[in-house]
Amino acid sequence: MKRDVTTIPSSARLPATDVLGKKVVLFIVLAAAVAVPIALVAAAAGFGMSTRDPIRDLAVIALWSVTEEIIFRGGLQPWLARTLKRGGSRWITPANSLTSLLFAALHLWRHPVSVAVLVFPVSLVYGRARELSGRVWPAALLHLWFNGLLYGASWLHAGGSAS
Repeated sequence: MKRDVTTIPSSARLPATDVLGKKVVLFIVLAAAVAVPIALVAAAAGFGMSTRDPIRDLAVIALWSVTEEIIFRGGLQPWLARTLKRGGSRWITPANSLTSLLFAALHLWRHPVSVAVLVFPVSLVYGRARELSGRVWPAALLHLWFNGLLYGASWLHAGGSAS
């Protein structure tokens, strides 16, 4: 019997590919890769994070990132999707747009308007990950990844010390 070499045996596949699908995994990998230069530029432009207490800071970043995703991508976005139906473009749904608009606006309580404006497209990426996967955890992982990168870039910009 001839072996089919065009398919990857199930034992060699990444579990995430089986759970999420190749398109979703590719989207998440690309989004994670694009986040690196964005975080570096943001920190260099003065939109970084405080790095005074790394242990506390990273714990708070992790807690807030996951909490925000549970609230926005786990609760609000699906509710809006059911309420508004589909609509919108192929890539940006009304539910994702409105969720991202609110997400960005709520960043105004601790950040200047320029940061809230820059949060909007990043939030659209989190929302798209949620819509493509049908799950909250890919959006939460991207959020954790980006905030961790921004923290690391802020630390490097501060000269590798507490700022």
